[in-house]
Amino acid sequence: MDLIGAAIICAIVAAGALIGIAVVRLIRYSRRTGGLPRHFSFGSILRALGHGLIIVLLLVILVAVFGPVGLVGCSIVLFLLIEGYRKRRVSQQNALLWMLVVSAERSMPLGPAIEAFAAEQNDLFGMRAKRLAELLAAGAPLPDALELCPKLLPSYAMPMLRIGCESGALAPALRQAATAYNQHGLIWASLSDKIGYVVVMPILGLAVITFVMVWIVPRLTAIFREFHAELPPMTQWLIYAAYFFVNYWYLFFPVYLPFAWLIVYAVMRYFGWTEWDAPFVGRLVRRLDSARILDGLALIARQQRPLAEGIATLADAYPKSDVRRRLTLAAFDVEAGADWAESLSRQSLIRRADLAVLQAAQRVGNLPWAMQEMADSARRRFIYKVQAIVQAAFPAVVICFGAMVMFIVVALFLPLVALIQRMA
Repeated sequence: MDLIGAAIICAIVAAGALIGIAVVRLIRYSRRTGGLPRHFSFGSILRALGHGLIIVLLLVILVAVFGPVGLVGCSIVLFLLIEGYRKRRVSQQNALLWMLVVSAERSMPLGPAIEAFAAEQNDLFGMRAKRLAELLAAGAPLPDALELCPKLLPSYAMPMLRIGCESGALAPALRQAATAYNQHGLIWASLSDKIGYVVVMPILGLAVITFVMVWIVPRLTAIFREFHAELPPMTQWLIYAAYFFVNYWYLFFPVYLPFAWLIVYAVMRYFGWTEWDAPFVGRLVRRLDSARILDGLALIARQQRPLAEGIATLADAYPKSDVRRRLTLAAFDVEAGADWAESLSRQSLIRRADLAVLQAAQRVGNLPWAMQEMADSARRRFIYKVQAIVQAAFPAVVICFGAMVMFIVVALFLPLVALIQRMA
């Protein structure tokens, strides 16, 4: 009864936190947009809060009743819920982006098309889409309206969209953004199962080991004590290792703290909660950033607009702060009279080999084609590199997990063999 009471108290506190978060988000939204949207409904907010309260209450009761095993189950349930929300949001963003592509290519008004799309979405995404349609109907430019209605499109589509609006090539810019976004989604789709395996397996393994050490090992020890026998050496090593870890857990901080940070960082990047690149990740995805920059500059060159204008636009709209800083420095250099390609190379936004190709293409007059080909090549190289790293590292991770599982299974199976031999 005390556990249930504690669970109810925790659920009430969580409900208060959810309500506080909802109020803060509404205040920020109203300040940013100048008021709540015309289609806003408090019923939808209360319904979402009710669903959140029920989920939190069930998870807290699960933890209170089942202890560590319930905590692991709670973590897995939360992961599945967040993953379901992420996939729904990604599908909605992709659908809206391709709807904008079709509308722009057929010269259809974007406002009515977005409003028709929003009518089919009965959630917060639909409310934001309706707000976007209202802003477009009021005469706001599409990039500015999307900044007032965040998370309707992928973050990496915004630079291309702004370049397309400023250069008068909105339809090609949207199609390029949608195509690149689909390629980015294919990369994560090929890696999501392996990332999920690496994240979920340690959690499940910890739950299984906890159950074995708390429930099974004490009974095996009692049985062997009754027979005046000793446990097999491998079983004793397992027990000693578990007791050592429980009593001296702080000694393992240098090992499992970076591992925990890596798991949290991978989950946050996977769900799109952060755009920050860790040092080892920044060097890996630099080619992908170069491809996105070259996509925008290729569109600018194809429209025969100054490349300095495209660099300045990318510096204002690019989602990563580090890349924005580098683009801003490159834009300052170009305004001071420096060559645009050399400025990008000095800021490590393109490689020295890319610099030579771009300068040669500029001399012969096929710069837009060369930029687009280099962007596509950079994306392909990034995909090959990521797949090579995963294919090389994933078997090693599986072998490590398999070795630990084999040790635990053998250590728990040997006592049964010893008992059978003793009774025989």
